[in-house]
This record gives sequence, C-alpha cells and structure tokens, in this order.
Amino acid sequence: MWTSAPSSKPMRKTKTLLALLTILATLGVVQARKNDAVIWTDYDFKNIPEPKVRDVGYYDYFFKTEFIEPVKRGTDIPRWIRHAVGSPRQASNVNALDEVPDSSWFTNRHALRRMTIEQLVKGPNQGNPPDFVNAVITRAKLEGVTPGLQLTDATGQSYLIKFDNKDYPELQSGAEVISTKILYASGYNVPENYIAYIDPETLTIKPGVEIHEGKKTHAMTREDLARILQNAARRPDGRYRVLASKILKGSPKGPFAYVGLRSDDPNDLIPHEHRRELRGLRVIASWINHWDLKEMNTLDMYVDENGRKFLRHYFIDFGSSLGGGRFPMEYSRGREYVFDVGNMMKELFTLGFAVTPEEKTAALVSPEMGIFSASDFDPGGWKTSFQMAPFENMTQRDAAWGTRIILSFSEDELRNIIGAAEYSNPKAAEYLLRTLLERRQQIASHWLKDASPLANFAVAKSANGIELGFEDLLATQDLAAARAEYRYEFSSNGHWSESMTTAVPKIALGDAPGASTDIRIWCVRDRKASRPVLVSIRSKSGGYGIARIDRS
Repeated sequence: MWTSAPSSKPMRKTKTLLALLTILATLGVVQARKNDAVIWTDYDFKNIPEPKVRDVGYYDYFFKTEFIEPVKRGTDIPRWIRHAVGSPRQASNVNALDEVPDSSWFTNRHALRRMTIEQLVKGPNQGNPPDFVNAVITRAKLEGVTPGLQLTDATGQSYLIKFDNKDYPELQSGAEVISTKILYASGYNVPENYIAYIDPETLTIKPGVEIHEGKKTHAMTREDLARILQNAARRPDGRYRVLASKILKGSPKGPFAYVGLRSDDPNDLIPHEHRRELRGLRVIASWINHWDLKEMNTLDMYVDENGRKFLRHYFIDFGSSLGGGRFPMEYSRGREYVFDVGNMMKELFTLGFAVTPEEKTAALVSPEMGIFSASDFDPGGWKTSFQMAPFENMTQRDAAWGTRIILSFSEDELRNIIGAAEYSNPKAAEYLLRTLLERRQQIASHWLKDASPLANFAVAKSANGIELGFEDLLATQDLAAARAEYRYEFSSNGHWSESMTTAVPKIALGDAPGASTDIRIWCVRDRKASRPVLVSIRSKSGGYGIARIDRS
C-alpha cells in the first residue's frame, strides 16, 4: 500500500521559527550593547501568590545531589564540548560591569559599597542583643543532631538557641557569628545571630511545651531542660554561652534547590546552577570552610516588604564553618564529599594504599578553633560534604568575582568582625585572624593566577584631563614578587591604536576622550601577560562613566 510522503511544511515552519528566534535574540544582544545600560537590580520581588512549603527529604539532599545530578552533568555532551574548547557556560545574571545585580538572592555590600567597621560588626543585626533574663521556653527538642530551645526574650522576640559542646566551648557559637557577618557583608541573606548568655534558673517553661522522644510525647519538665544542657559548655559563673538566632520574618517555605527553578515562584527565572552568587559562593565558603551547605541549610521566606509579597532566599546554620561542626576533629570536612567516587576509585585501584582525607587526622589547634588551619588548605580542591551543581559550574570569571569579594576585607575589618565572637582567649582570636588572612592569600594566588588581577576601575579628572584608574589586586595584596606594567590599547572609531605601557595603574585619556572609547588592558609580570580586560567608557552629562567591563 502506498502512503504519501510526510509534508515538509511543519519542518519548514520549525526552521522559520528557529531562524526568527535567532534573529530576535541577536537583535536583543545588539540593542543591549547599543544601550550599554548597567543593570543594578533584578526586579524579582514582584507580588506573587503564596507558594506551598517545599519539603526536602533524603532523596533531595543525598540521592539526587550525589547520584542523579552528577550523572546528568557527566552525560551532558554540550557541556563537555564547551569545556573542551575552553568556553564553559557563563553565569546568566551578570551585568555589563561583570557584577551581580541586587535581587531577592543577593545584595551588593562591602566589595562595591564600602561598609564601616561598625556596620560590618553589626552585620544583619537590627536591634539590641537578646535579654534572656526571665525568658520563656516556647519549644524544645532532645532528638536530632543537637538538642535545642526556642526562647522568647523580655521584649517578646523569639530566638532559636544553639549550645556549644562542653568539649569545645565557644567553637560553634563563635564560628556562626563570624561567618554570619562575613556572608552578610559579602551580599547574602542571613539571619540575625547573636552571642548571648542564659541562666537556666531564670528560664520558665511555657505551658503546653512538649518533648518528643521516638513515638512518645510528654510535657516538658525541668528534668528535660537539664538533659538538654548536660553536654553543653557551661561557664564558671553557671551561665551558658549560646548562639541566639532570631526567627526570620515572614512565612517559611522550605529550602531552595541548587538546580533548576522553583515552579511556584513566578519571580524565579534564572536556573539556580547558573546564578553567579551561588557559583562564586564556592570561593567564599572555602575561605571560611563552610562545608555544610546542603539544601537543608537554606530557607525561602515568603515576606511582605514595601507592600509586595515575594520569596527572599536565605542561608542559615553556619556552625559547621571555620573550625566548627558537631565533630570538629573530622579532617575530611572541606576535603571530601560524603560519597566521593574519586577517592573511592583511588582506594580501589591502589588496593587501599592511597590515603584519603577520611583516613587522615590533624592536631587540635584549640577548643575554640578545632582543626581549622591554612597549612594544608587547597583552594582549587576544596569540597562541600554534598555536591552542589552551582559549585561544579563555577568558571574562572565566577571564581575571580568571589575572590574580589574576600579581598575587600582589610585586616583591621576582619579583626573587628572576629571580635564580635567574644572569645575568652585572645590568642584564639589572633590565630583565627592570621589563618583567614593566609587562606585568603592562597585563594587569591590560585584563582587570579590565570585571570586578570585588575579591578575597581574608575574614571576621574586629573591635572592632565580624564584618566582611567584601577587596582592591581596582586600588588595591593602583596601576592606578586615582580613589579607589573600595564599594556593597553585604545579604540574610539573601531580601529585599535598601537600598544602602550604604563608603570602605574592609571591611563591618561586626555581632555576629550570622545563619546565612546574602548580600552583593552593587560597586566604584564615577568614578561607574561594576563588575560585582557576590555573597559568601555562613554560620555554622559557632566563627564564620563564606565559602561562595560568585559573579562571574557
């Protein structure tokens, strides 16, 4: 039986549609470049209906992250091709200046909008420290990783209470407070976290508070409180130093995912694995050794701000950063995945002779620091406990962005941030400062070695007209033994000038650079040039400004 050949019209229509979409996309790119608009705000806080709570279980935080997503990445042929030709997919939410706009995920702070020391020390905290004299216990738990309480203080504010282990006093509370302030200054949404002190004798138990143990439930008693406190670090005066985390405003909607979009959030338009603030977080997290970044330690809050209701995305629980953690002596933290196929293969093919991080140990620095150090830190090989797609997708440009953020903290600023942890032993605070500075140097040396170290570009007037100034991060951070010179070229009409050099990080543009000028700049050390940075300068009312910074 004869059959008619399939019509070619659907195929022609498909090709026509694809061609049209390509033309529109191209026109969009041309228009964006023509306008050179620098976007500093992603308006992802429009009114949305209240989403449902996203429940995360074993499948999401272990099986999916350790098996499903790695297999997807491993079988993504276009991804392999992009990496093979040296052109990995770049982050989707980067503006014309190679920065991340403000959004419900991230707010530019210290690196671009300098904070005072007072603001850095304050961090996200909006009010006074909690007053737990005569505080009321409103919730309590004996089960789980660590026992805990929820208290309402004298002002009516509610806080989650976390205790330090009696063998490591001040370890987790100090780590959480310091990491909170560093992450907040870096741009992330975090809770208000305080060092506080409680006297159990002054606490009262709210009627109706229950304790759950297995399948049994009973009304909380003073004996239950004593059991919660039995392994907690106690001060000589009988009080307990605690980490008090203020309950976030809004309605909790569960953790956010590190892959894909949230289907019930119309504002969520950028796949999370391609957000630069999540990719570049790998560098910042490695600095403070925040290895416990699983989905369970994130939280979407449905908030009401300025008359709009939307989701704001938070990171929570930083007690497993710096030297902290329930088991602070575990050497593998930051060095090995929970299910690390690479290390398993090493053990298998060497018949167990290969020594993996799980088998190694390190000496205790102090009860306040655990085994946190810089002596065996590997910035490029640092790992979270669970694999994270944004970290796996991090590019050199994302890493350089994260490095620029951590280099924005001065030694004096870090010293004051560490002071907020209220360590009893001054030597612990000084050790932590030196370790953070050393780890930061190692990070910068690693992630900037193949990237341009030039940053903080600015156009200003000088005695000789207009000049473009910038900062050489390797020079200002004493990371380069050799002095640098800066080679540059101009283009104001599509034709590039011959190369010129300057020994200082300033380029004279003359009295009237023109309405549109592009400058390509290389940093040259020991006769080796970095990748170039393209800086586009445009005239505007009253002077000149930077319209684009291209590090590609």
